[in-house]
Amino acid sequence: MQLFRKPAFSAVTFGHFTIDVFNSSTAVLVAYLSVPMELTAFQVGLAGGLYQFFAAVGQPLFGWLDDKIGSRWLGPGSVAWTISFIVTALLVAQWTNSFLLFLIPFTLASVGSSAFHPLGTKHAAEASTERAATGTSLFFLFGQTGLATGPVLTGLILNFVGVRGIFGLAVIAAPVVLMMALSLRQAMPLLAETVSAKLAQPHLTQQAVQWSAITLLAALIAMRSWSTIGTATFLPKLFQEMGWSAASYGSITSAFWMASALAGVVAGNLADRLDRRQVVSITLLLGAVPLYFLPLNDGWFAFVLAIATGALLGASHSILMVVSQSLLPGGKSFASGVVLGYIFGTGAVAALLMGYWAENWGLGVMVQLGALWGVLAALLAFLLPTTKKASAAPVAVSVSAASE
Repeated sequence: MQLFRKPAFSAVTFGHFTIDVFNSSTAVLVAYLSVPMELTAFQVGLAGGLYQFFAAVGQPLFGWLDDKIGSRWLGPGSVAWTISFIVTALLVAQWTNSFLLFLIPFTLASVGSSAFHPLGTKHAAEASTERAATGTSLFFLFGQTGLATGPVLTGLILNFVGVRGIFGLAVIAAPVVLMMALSLRQAMPLLAETVSAKLAQPHLTQQAVQWSAITLLAALIAMRSWSTIGTATFLPKLFQEMGWSAASYGSITSAFWMASALAGVVAGNLADRLDRRQVVSITLLLGAVPLYFLPLNDGWFAFVLAIATGALLGASHSILMVVSQSLLPGGKSFASGVVLGYIFGTGAVAALLMGYWAENWGLGVMVQLGALWGVLAALLAFLLPTTKKASAAPVAVSVSAASE
């Protein structure tokens, strides 16, 4: 494909796959460590929540920074940072068996994800002006595939090799970091001059912002984050408590993410032909059903429910990115950072609350509660402005996909 002949596009696309393999491996790693370290549900939620929070909070800043200085160092550095600190966290856990000491490098690892996603989204959109939608869709698909690969790969490694196998996985990822360093060496501030100039005119941005629509969308995204990110954070622990092996609970988490990736492409195409709010509402409403029954099944049917849940609740991610970007004008990296940061941030809050309340109510009940938030989010989606003809807007299409 022509897009992959462009070094910057290939760099961020394969970098996206790589960093999200390690991002999604963290839930499985924490579930695995929870046995020897005797972690509570709250501690599992705290680890997942802090990882999501710090992956979120810096995204607007890193997006602004990338618009200013380019991606030459931020690109490869962000991927190398995440991998290095995850490895460090595992070493600390093995050497000290201290949850607090483990939590420090584990949380720092998420900063790399915070730095990568805004710049990756920008380069995917700018790879081809005529094929911006195709570029961002491929970028999104590679990221989601990474999210799906990470849990099953990590589970298999832990089952058959142990923690030391993760160190080998880090070595295998090193060539991707090197490729990014070579491919992005020309990605300097010149690429961001136009969007940076827009940021220098805040009065234009203020006129374009529709605060009522943003408030409604923010509530919708927060509820959806509980159902998707919160659920994915606790899937390994949920099925570990049912007696599943690391390979098995890693596999069901991967199935959840892979279904989300594939469904997102289908839903995006439907949204281009239909009203976006209808697609968002219907998928969220239908997704609440299998999510409710997911904690009640511990056999093969749980895979069916996880796939249905991931597909239906995850399908609206790209569509919500399109709607969000149309409401937040400005530099591509900065705007992407704001939206993605909020998605990650609300997912972090969900993980923290789920872990805390699970101590009294049980983890299964907390996962089921996501079904209620899914229904409420679906109802809010019906209140969004109609967008039947909005698919023609090039600004919205250009950022239609980014990793969750």
